[in-house]
Amino acid sequence: LSTSVEGLFAAGEVAGGLHGANRLASNSLLEAIVMTHRALLSALEETSGRKENETEVPLWRAKGLENLIEHVSLKADREALQSIMSDDVGLVRRDERLQRAKRKISHIAEEIDRIWRRSKPTRKLVELRNMSIVSSLVVNAAISRRENVGLHYNLDLNHIDKP
Repeated sequence: LSTSVEGLFAAGEVAGGLHGANRLASNSLLEAIVMTHRALLSALEETSGRKENETEVPLWRAKGLENLIEHVSLKADREALQSIMSDDVGLVRRDERLQRAKRKISHIAEEIDRIWRRSKPTRKLVELRNMSIVSSLVVNAAISRRENVGLHYNLDLNHIDKP
């Protein structure tokens, strides 16, 4: 499906949600396939007859950066992020655990940023950096949500009376 950004199309789960917020991945798989097919058809229709953009993209500048030799810390940080997101930011949440996750993710993100600034990017480093950014966004969104909607449930919001 087309978005408000020219040339950007939404596909898969992000374009779905036809069955509401309470669907898990396997339940929405067919929906994701249908929405992806529709996005493909829209993209083909919108881009047919267009010339390719001839703009030259500059090569990555790696001057002054060192090769990333040590991958052990990347693996440990990846596993830590996965554990934090699973244990503290899962389906059933508490405010205190979300705040704890935010602090821990912030610390890991700072470490990743230190490595990022001095190293030539590798696939593993880029993926880890993206994971830390997405983890931070998810935690901040969960903290700012003050009502239980769909599948994600905050036990600390039970006491809030609905108008």
